[in-house]
Amino acid sequence: MVQPSFTANFACTKTHSMKISFQWLQSLMPIETTVENAAAVLTATGLEVEGVETVESVPGGLKGLVVGKILTCGPHPNADRLQLCSVDVGGDEPLQIVCGAKNARPGLHVITATVGAKLYPIEGEPFIIKKGKIRGEVSMGMICAEDEIGVGTSHEGIIELEDTWQPGTEAARVFNLESDQVLEIGLTPNRTDGMSHWGVARDLRAGLIHETIEGVQENVDPLTFPKVANLPNPGKQMGIVIESSDGCPAYHGVLIEGVKIGPSPEWAQRRLKAIGIKPQNNVVDATNFVLHELGQPLHAFDADTIGAQQVHIRHAKPGESLTTLDGVERKLHPEDQLICDAERAMCLAGVLGGETSGVNNKTNRVFLESAYFDSVVTRKMAKRHGISTDASFRFERGADPAMLIPALQRAVQLIGEWSGGQAVEWNSVTSSPLPEGASIDLEWRSLHQLIGMEIPQETVLAIVKDLDIEPEQINDQSMTVSVPAYRADVTRPADLIEEVLRIYGFDKVPLPKRMISTASHQSNVPEETIRTQIANFLVSRGFQEMMNNSMTRSNYTDGLGATGQDGWELERRIELLNPLSSDLGVMRQSLLFQGLEAILHNTNHQQPDLNLFEIGRVYQHQKASDDASENAAHRFEEEERLSLIITGKMHPENWNEVASEADAFSMKRVVRNLLISLGISDQAIQERPMESPLIQEGLELVCQGKSIGRFGKIRKVVANAQGVKRNVYWADLSIAMLTQAATRTNKKVKEIAKFPAVRRDLSLIIDKGIPFGSIRDAAKKAEKKLLKSVGLFDVYSGENLAPNQVSCAVSLVLQDEEKTLDDRRIDESVQRILNAIIEDTGAKLRE
Repeated sequence: MVQPSFTANFACTKTHSMKISFQWLQSLMPIETTVENAAAVLTATGLEVEGVETVESVPGGLKGLVVGKILTCGPHPNADRLQLCSVDVGGDEPLQIVCGAKNARPGLHVITATVGAKLYPIEGEPFIIKKGKIRGEVSMGMICAEDEIGVGTSHEGIIELEDTWQPGTEAARVFNLESDQVLEIGLTPNRTDGMSHWGVARDLRAGLIHETIEGVQENVDPLTFPKVANLPNPGKQMGIVIESSDGCPAYHGVLIEGVKIGPSPEWAQRRLKAIGIKPQNNVVDATNFVLHELGQPLHAFDADTIGAQQVHIRHAKPGESLTTLDGVERKLHPEDQLICDAERAMCLAGVLGGETSGVNNKTNRVFLESAYFDSVVTRKMAKRHGISTDASFRFERGADPAMLIPALQRAVQLIGEWSGGQAVEWNSVTSSPLPEGASIDLEWRSLHQLIGMEIPQETVLAIVKDLDIEPEQINDQSMTVSVPAYRADVTRPADLIEEVLRIYGFDKVPLPKRMISTASHQSNVPEETIRTQIANFLVSRGFQEMMNNSMTRSNYTDGLGATGQDGWELERRIELLNPLSSDLGVMRQSLLFQGLEAILHNTNHQQPDLNLFEIGRVYQHQKASDDASENAAHRFEEEERLSLIITGKMHPENWNEVASEADAFSMKRVVRNLLISLGISDQAIQERPMESPLIQEGLELVCQGKSIGRFGKIRKVVANAQGVKRNVYWADLSIAMLTQAATRTNKKVKEIAKFPAVRRDLSLIIDKGIPFGSIRDAAKKAEKKLLKSVGLFDVYSGENLAPNQVSCAVSLVLQDEEKTLDDRRIDESVQRILNAIIEDTGAKLRE
C-alpha cells in the first residue's frame, strides 16, 4: 500500500497537543460537572479533547501496596546480610518475605508490595513483584523503601509507619494520594486563547452557562483570578534598554531579593507533573506554573550574573554565539533577538535561556522577565535554531498583551510564598504600541442569515461578554464590539458569528424538513475532464495516487542551481515568512521531491516496486520583466502538473516469467499510451533529447511548438540525496498543455480485415543520436494508406560500422483492407518509405 508523504493541502490544520489538569480548572472555576461532560463541552466549542487520562500523584497509584506488620525477623540461612521476615498484610496467613534492610525488626509497620504489584522507582524502569526464591528461600513480596515506590528519595532503609495503621490498609490511603484527570486538547494554530488553563476555563464556563451541549448546563460564577502580589515601585538597581523595537514592543522586569532556592510545594509539583512538566526548583516552577495557568511565558535570571546590572534587548552582533540551557553552543544570526547584559548575550528572547544566566542552587537575587515578543521574529529564530519550547510555541502564535503585568504579579506572589523572596523594584520599558484587538460591526440580519435561524439579542450579547468581547454600541440594526487582542483570528463579522455559534451550539441549529437546491450544470470544463481521464487511465495501469502538501523543504533545491529546464529558478522561489517548521519553509516548485519522499517511505516498509502519480500545483514568483514594477516580486503564479514516478520491478514475480526492472522505455510506454488515450497522436508529438540537473537521458515532449512536459531517469545524486538508492524514472507534464493538445476521440469499431497483412524488414545504418521516432514519422508520412505499423526489433553497433553509426532493423506491416496486396504494390510502398527515411534522417540501406 502506497503511503503518501502528506495528505493535506494546508498545514494550518495541524494541531498541537495541550494538557489541561481538571483539578487546576476547578481551582479557577469551581464546577460540579464531570470531566467527561467537560470534555464534550470543550470539544463542541472548538477545543477538541482528544483524550482524558487519569494521572496519579505517584506513578501507578501504589496499587498492590499495603500496610504490613513484621511479626518475626530472623537470619537468612544462606546469606549474612539478608533476613527472613514473616509479615501480616491482613490476609489469612502471614507472608514470608526476604528483606535486606538493616532496620527490619519485629513489630514494625511497613509498606509491603504483594505479588503482582508494579513498582515505579525514582530511578530505573518499573518492575513487577513476582513470587520467587532468593538464595534458596521463598519470598512472597517486598518490603519497600521510599525511592523504590516513588514517594521519596531515601534508600537508607525500609519505610517505618506509625503502629496505628492496620495491616492490609492500602498504601494510597497512608500517603493520602490524589488523582487528577488530564484532558489532552488538540489545539489548532488559530486558537491562541486556549494555550492556558485560564483560556480553557473561559470557554468551558461559557459552554456550561449557555448549554452548548443540550442537557449539560451549570450556572458558573465568574472565573476566580489567582492570588497576585502588588508590584513594587520603579528603581535604579536594574536598567532596561530596548534596542530592537521591531521585535519587543514592551518589556517588564522585577528584581526579587532574599530568595532561597528549594523545592516547590507538593501541590504545585503534582499539578506540573500531571501535565508533563518536571519540577526543577521553586523559582523555575513558579514561571512554568504561571505559563500554563495564564499563558504568559516568563523567564527568571540570576540577577548577580547580569553584567553591570543592565538588561539590553537587541539583535545579535556579527560572529556572536550563545550556549543555551541544553548545553549547545549556537552561532547567532543577525536577525536573532537576544536578552543581553552590558557585555554578552544571556538568552534567546522568548525561546530558550542561556547556560550561565539561569537560576541555580546558589541564587538569592532573581530578575524576573515578562515581555511581549513579536511572533514573526520569534518563530524565525526558533526555526533557524531548530528549537521548540513552551515559551516559543506561545510567542510564535501571539501571546496576550493584556496578561504581561497580571502574569508578573502572579509569579511574584508564588516566588514570595515558595522561596521567601521579596520584590524590591519593578521597571518597564515600552518601545512601540502593543497589538490591539479588532473592532467589528455586525448587523443582526447578517448574523441570523448566516446561521440560518434567529438567536435572541440578549443571548448573543451574553455569549460575547462571556468570551471577553465587549459590546460598544448596540441598536436595532447592528452592534459594534471590541475584540480582545489575544483573539487575533477574530477580525470580520463572519468570525464574530462563528464565535457566537460555537458557544450557542452548532447542534441547536435545526435542519429544515426539506432541502431546496438547484443542481447546476457547468459545461465545457476541459481541465476536470482531463484530470479524470488521466487518473482513470493510470489507475487502470496499476498506478497509485499521491497527495502531498504544497509546502516543502528549501534544501531540496538549494544545491541544484537555477534552470528553466527543470521548471524553476531559485530566485523565483516563494519562501514563507513564518513557516510552521523547516520542513514546510517554501512553496514547492516541483512535484518530484515529495514523490521521492514517498518512495523512501514505502521502500523502508518493504514496498520497493512503485508506480505513483500526482496531479498537483507548483508555485513561484512571476518572472520579472524589464518594465516590472516594484510589486512584481509580490505577484505569484501557479501551475497544475502531472508527476509520474516508476521504480523497481514493473510486474510481480512469477514462476514462469522473470520480472523486469523499470527502465526509460517503461516510462516512455506509459507516457505514450497516456497521450494516445487523450487523443494526442504520435504524429502530433516531437521528442527532443534533454539533460538537466535532475534528469539524465531525458526527452522533452513538444506539441504544436510548445513543451508539454519531459521524462527521463532521475540522476543518482538527486535520488541519493533523498535516501533513494534505486533507479527512478520520472515524467513531468503540464495539465494546461495536455488540455490544449487533447482532442475528442470517437472510437470506431470495424470488422477484422479479410485480406492478409504483409511484413517487410529494413536494415538501416543511421547516425547515433537519431531517435526511432524520426524513422517512424518519415515512414508514416510516406505511406498513409497501407502502412499499419512500424517497429524496431534490433539495434547493432560494432564491426563494419563507423564509431558514430548504428544499424537498426525496422519492421513494416502493410495491409490493404479492400484487396490482397501484390508484390508490385508492396515493393512500391516499401521503396517510398525507404526514400522518405533516407531523406529525413540521412539513413542508408545496409547491404
